[in-house]
Formats: sequence, C-alpha cells, structure tokens
Amino acid sequence: MKCERAVHDIFPVARAMIAKKLIDVYKFSQTKAAENLGLSQPAISQYKKNLRGNKAKSLMENQKFVEISNDIAKRIAQGSLKRENMDEEMCRFCRIYED
Repeated sequence: MKCERAVHDIFPVARAMIAKKLIDVYKFSQTKAAENLGLSQPAISQYKKNLRGNKAKSLMENQKFVEISNDIAKRIAQGSLKRENMDEEMCRFCRIYED
C-alpha cells in the first residue's frame, strides 16, 4: 500500500520538482531532463507547465522533500547519479513518511 501511494501521490511531485530544477537551474533541455529521469519529453513538459505533479502542494513545501529533490537534481547535473539508480533515490522521498 505504501508504494502504491508513493507512485500515485509522491513520485509525480518529486519528479516535477527535480525536472524543474534541472531545467531552471542547471539549464537542461526538456529532452535531456527526460532522458536522465527515464521519462518522456511530453511528461517533462507537463511537469514544467504544472499540468502534472502538482496535486500535493504540501510536499513541495516540505523542507526534507525540497532538500532531497535539490540533491538529486544536483547529482544528475554533475553526472554522479545515473538513471539506473533513480528507483533507489526515489525511495528517499518515501522514507520521510516512515519516521
């Protein structure tokens, strides 16, 4: 049940925050952000336009959530986080709610 909630409620917000950071701060194209996150370019476009991943505004204001998304975006931009490790990184968001 926990992972189901994560996929539906938490991951879209996390992906949106990471994608926006990659585009706005690290100047990634939507295509490059999509490749690094394992998503499609249209999905990134929807995140950028707030058409997807914006239902849980409280998550966007959660300091730990912001720190994790910033860390992931930074590591992607530096090339130290690869797409094949994203599943493990996304689990960090869920751990916020385990405490």
